[in-house]
Amino acid sequence: MFLTTHAPHYAGRFFAARHWLFVTTLGAVLPDNLAQAEESNAALALFNPAFLQGQERSLDMSRFERGNGAMPGSYRLDVYVNQQWMGRQDIRVRDGGDGKPSRICFTPAQVSSLGIDLKRLPESHALESDDCADIGLWVPDAHIDMDLGALRLDLSIAQTYLNRAARGYVDPGDWDRGVTAAFVDYNSNAFHNDSRGSNSTEFYTGINSGLNLGDWRLRHNASYNRSSSVGESRSKYSALSTYAQRDLTTLKSQITLGDYYTPSELFDSVSFTGVQVASDDRMLPDSQRGFAPSIRGMAQSNSRVTVRQAGNILYETSVAPGPFVIDDLYSTGYSGDLDVTVTEADGRIHSFIVPFASVAQLLRPGTSRYSVSAGQYRDDRLRKVPTFVQATYQRGISNQATAYTGSVVADQYLAVQGGMALSTSVGAFAFDVTQSNASGLQSSDEGTDPLDSTASGRSYRLSYSKLVDSTKTNFVVAAYRFSSEGYLSFSDYARAQDLTGPAPNRQRSRLQVNINQPLPGDAGSLYLSGSSQNHWNNAKSRDTSFQAGYSNSYSWGNLSLSASRTQGSNNKDDTQYMLTLSMPLGRDRHTSYLTSSTTYSGKGDVGTQVGLSGSVGEQSELSYGVYGSHDRAFGASNSSTGANAQYRMAKTNLSGSIGQGEEYKQVGIGLSGSIVAHPGGVTFSQSKGETRVIVEARGAQGASLLNSNGGAISSSGYGVVSGLIPYRHNEVVIDPKGMAADVELEMSSQNIAPRHGAIVMLKYPTTQGAPVLLNLRDEAGNALPTGAEVLDAEGNSLTLVGQMSRAFIRAAEPKGELIVRWGDTLDGQCRVLYTLSAAARKDKVDFEKVDALCTKQSSTSVALR
Repeated sequence: MFLTTHAPHYAGRFFAARHWLFVTTLGAVLPDNLAQAEESNAALALFNPAFLQGQERSLDMSRFERGNGAMPGSYRLDVYVNQQWMGRQDIRVRDGGDGKPSRICFTPAQVSSLGIDLKRLPESHALESDDCADIGLWVPDAHIDMDLGALRLDLSIAQTYLNRAARGYVDPGDWDRGVTAAFVDYNSNAFHNDSRGSNSTEFYTGINSGLNLGDWRLRHNASYNRSSSVGESRSKYSALSTYAQRDLTTLKSQITLGDYYTPSELFDSVSFTGVQVASDDRMLPDSQRGFAPSIRGMAQSNSRVTVRQAGNILYETSVAPGPFVIDDLYSTGYSGDLDVTVTEADGRIHSFIVPFASVAQLLRPGTSRYSVSAGQYRDDRLRKVPTFVQATYQRGISNQATAYTGSVVADQYLAVQGGMALSTSVGAFAFDVTQSNASGLQSSDEGTDPLDSTASGRSYRLSYSKLVDSTKTNFVVAAYRFSSEGYLSFSDYARAQDLTGPAPNRQRSRLQVNINQPLPGDAGSLYLSGSSQNHWNNAKSRDTSFQAGYSNSYSWGNLSLSASRTQGSNNKDDTQYMLTLSMPLGRDRHTSYLTSSTTYSGKGDVGTQVGLSGSVGEQSELSYGVYGSHDRAFGASNSSTGANAQYRMAKTNLSGSIGQGEEYKQVGIGLSGSIVAHPGGVTFSQSKGETRVIVEARGAQGASLLNSNGGAISSSGYGVVSGLIPYRHNEVVIDPKGMAADVELEMSSQNIAPRHGAIVMLKYPTTQGAPVLLNLRDEAGNALPTGAEVLDAEGNSLTLVGQMSRAFIRAAEPKGELIVRWGDTLDGQCRVLYTLSAAARKDKVDFEKVDALCTKQSSTSVALR
């Protein structure tokens, strides 16, 4: 077993690296002919003091003979197995006894969490019965590297002794639900308009608030609007949704109570009040989300399997002789067939193709997705709303097929859907049929689409996706839906059975197409997107829109050209052509961009706009933009100018805008951010998001949060990082640049795997004190031995004496005592009593070089100057 430990668990981890560096350097300059012995599988290294000079000859090196061992105790460490984070655990270190190295202990539960397959271990190796299993002894060829300076434990374990887990897998036991906390995310904007002598003011605030209690997350989303003009003022508060939610870990699902929305995979999503249990694909490893086929093959020897797509390597692994299966490919969308190459040990190569095309309904073989929703349809415009139950289920049958079904049941309404998704060599298809039956419908005397009291019909939907390898033409989404006259979606039914709200606008057919076509070489790319639909209440007219365009990047900037056309129910066409040019005005990351766009309509109208945008600040805290435009329409010309800016501060985001044109002026101001109440107090933050971390670093005011653009530790010692990916490893990093020189972070990075919506607290310990470089001398004026250990009055190891008898410490108190030790007898140690100068305490200098006397008997305090 290879064991490296860097320092015991004390408050000066800044010095641990120096401790390790000295020992490493010392070992490098000592002779290679070290006597070695094998005792309890630990290598014994004997250092020859004859190669040391001066007083270093008296240095006691016995404590380094079996490595720089950790002192017995408990340590909270990030545990990594083969460079994969396995979570944060309490690791115990026990004294080996009889001169043996310290033992790193693992309980049976910890061993299980590491993914070790006990059945694969040789019979001669067995798990110890006590709670201090030494993995280095009973797992063959295991290596352990403990770095207490970084609070990290690395284990290297042969793959053959590990359970097979999907790539990106995170043990649910490591999902952190966070602490009890509350938050309010806000986005406020105010505008004042002066148009043709008439003044008006508008104010809007969007609020997303929440409270986390144990496993439950309570959420309330709302908006407030207020508008005022001469003699009139209106205001409205709208509650958009209020619900409680929590994870169902074993089911990989979420349960939601309150105002929410039904899933949209099979049926159109509707707002409702009730309860819902639905699969949450975010809980699955990345390699199990979306659709990717399982690859099966045969290897004649120890072989290397390489999977390519469009010439790019997606996956590569080694397999043993015999049949193999690869079922943890990451989903790659709609990017073409998979080319699989098997390279045998003797160099023989054989290849085969696995067809791959995907639509949204496709799932991996053996995986499933479900949802059950029950409650009352929600629409404030209706007096009578139906109660319903909706259930859906999807199942991946094979690489080629996924089946799905669902149903919506209400008092006088029933809809049933069945469908199949196929992945074939000519593309991916999904086809489904929905049958609806409704009764109790109201007939409208004024409506253009009168309904009988009962209605029955079907809706057919066909989706297609394909990447044509030969031309690289990508049919991203191509879908067609046709509904018979008697078909009603559930939202159509809700409106049809209560005439107090808007009449249903029943769709008859809809066609949607999105195509991307890259051109050869660096010639750019073409795209086409469009949709066309009509409705039963006005089947003779269609709503049609499409856009085609070309874009390319050059050394001087970007160019795009597009054409669009829309045709509404009034059968009036609107055609526009647009040319856009964008170019940087420099080469650094804060360079400004000049953008120009020209629009021409088929009726001869022309519009031109020129803008300049950029950012300022080390982290682009200030972003700005100015523009000017000129339009000519219906024979009249109009010009306008404007500017906008946004400043990201640590506690909030501030924005402002101004614009003026022909007979109008507008001024706007905005404020957005978040307020979080947590066990440590209340913290204001610029970042918003559902899943977040409260960073506690006492005394580290001004330190930047690298995961948050512009976020920093406040004067209270807290900061907020939002936008974390739930159920995944997230590294939260503090940049010490900007904090006071007398504060030191004991760690700057931690990993966390939060649950969705969790508010997790991470504590980053700090050490405060004046940085001091001691120039140590004994009473005779001689240098102290290099490698002597420096301890505080409580016996905690701080650092080692380096070359030229110098030692770096951080003095937390104005007066204190240090012990310097290089042997076990009184002759091998001395004491320093110090008092910091008043100037050093007052001015808080960045760095202070001082001389210090180390005595072997009681002495008066020695002033550090």
